Amino acid sequence: MSPAKTTVSILGETFTIRGEASEDYIAEIARMVDSTMRDIRGQQQNLDRFKLAVLAAINIADELMRRKQEPEIKPEEEFTRRTSQLIALLDEGLVGERLAG
Repeated sequence: MSPAKTTVSILGETFTIRGEASEDYIAEIARMVDSTMRDIRGQQQNLDRFKLAVLAAINIADELMRRKQEPEIKPEEEFTRRTSQLIALLDEGLVGERLAG
């Protein structure tokens, strides 16, 4: 099976990306890159596209590294934690009020 081609737009420029991932996945990644570049450009208007792309790559890599360093939470632990929070909110009567409001 040959890699699929997906056309995306980043900062108004069109790119065709070939990959094994789904078109939706590739498009979502492109949206994340576009959003990161736009955020940086909003703070640093005088950057050329190359420097903007490098800063976006550094920001995205930083986010990835931070997530890798976070302790992994098992789904069962997350479920237990969230359930406990909901029970506490119910005990305080907050959930019912929020849902009714």
